Amino acid sequence: MKVFGTLIMLLCFIGIPVKAQQTTYYTNVSNKQIKTLQVKVAGEMFSNPCIELNGEDRIEINFDALNSGGVRYAYSLIHCNADWTKSILSPIEYMNGFQGMTIDDFANSMGTTVQYTNYRLLIPNEDVQPKVSGNYALTVYKEDNPAAIVFTACFSVVEPIVGVSASVSGNTDIDTNQSHQQVSFAINNKNFSIPYPQTDLKIWVYQDNRRDNAVTGLQPMSILENQITYSNNPKLIFEAGNEYRRMEFLSNKYNGMHIQNITFHNPYYNVELMKDYKRTSESYQYDQDQDGRFFIRCSNCNDPDTEADYFIVHFTLACDEIPEGNVYLNGELYNNVLDNNSKMDYNPETNQYEKAVLLKQGSYNYQYLFVPDGQTVGETAPIEGNFYQTENEYSIYVYYHPMGTRYDRLIGVTSVKNAMQVF
Repeated sequence: MKVFGTLIMLLCFIGIPVKAQQTTYYTNVSNKQIKTLQVKVAGEMFSNPCIELNGEDRIEINFDALNSGGVRYAYSLIHCNADWTKSILSPIEYMNGFQGMTIDDFANSMGTTVQYTNYRLLIPNEDVQPKVSGNYALTVYKEDNPAAIVFTACFSVVEPIVGVSASVSGNTDIDTNQSHQQVSFAINNKNFSIPYPQTDLKIWVYQDNRRDNAVTGLQPMSILENQITYSNNPKLIFEAGNEYRRMEFLSNKYNGMHIQNITFHNPYYNVELMKDYKRTSESYQYDQDQDGRFFIRCSNCNDPDTEADYFIVHFTLACDEIPEGNVYLNGELYNNVLDNNSKMDYNPETNQYEKAVLLKQGSYNYQYLFVPDGQTVGETAPIEGNFYQTENEYSIYVYYHPMGTRYDRLIGVTSVKNAMQVF
């Protein structure tokens, strides 16, 4: 009887479906040879990686490999849900073309101390075209080793069926014109019926393209015939943060913005930045930043993609060690990912956080985020401070998935900055 009972229990457990953990895709580099990954709209200096379905724009994926001779890289395209997990669509349903096509647009660096090969890929192209809207993750790997992903590049394709109007205010339920910002928006669906927005819409709101503090799971405040409003929602209150810190190194012959000195220690040029300090006790100061982005350029060069050099940049944050958590260097220089690669090391001898990063010449935005132990969301309050005047960029993505359909259809996207008085 004991054996029989054990068999029954085993059969019961076998009959219970186990939901496998789904991979969440991020724009992120997983190979140390890959540097300066950029995912943007082709031809634009700064942009969110989002294009219209069947439109004229294309996504540009640009990166360097620290070698010469042109290693052959190939790529595959994955359609994702609103939360960046893989959707149930098969490739034939979401794309024209074939997986495993090679990246054939590449060139070796010229006149640089660090040798690299620059690669450029445009989507859509003659070989691959997305067929449906939504989120996409493009995985890149060496042609002869598809199992070893060297990086993932994420972007979105929208069919702009609905309009989205948005605003940002310092007047929140937490405080008024102090340290938080409230996002409000309305979906204008005059020409597109959405009978059940409570269940059929998935909204994602990002602050400066950060994933760690993204907001979703929103319910509308009001539903009218042609407008769905999301306002006064506690979930849409964000820490205001501060303007990003900026630095720039365009040449080895002179110090650029926020540069202390540049020296050469074979085989690298080394850039020592001016020391950074906490800004929590300072008053707000406006600075026209680029909301965490970077831009590759160099002095007296025609093509920064292949002529900009790589320098080791030394970041220092002078302050006492913050207990029960870690400090991260944040911005698109690390694809806004908070992991071991972007974590600062604390040096008790110098009483400061330190990090040395190999970066390509250009202009960079960055900030320091504190992540408490056991948490995943970066906090600006301990180091950067929170000021309601901060000119953050909020991006709102509207997905539509009514019952009976098979994927999250991206039907509206907008970005908004606060218009509060800063002087």
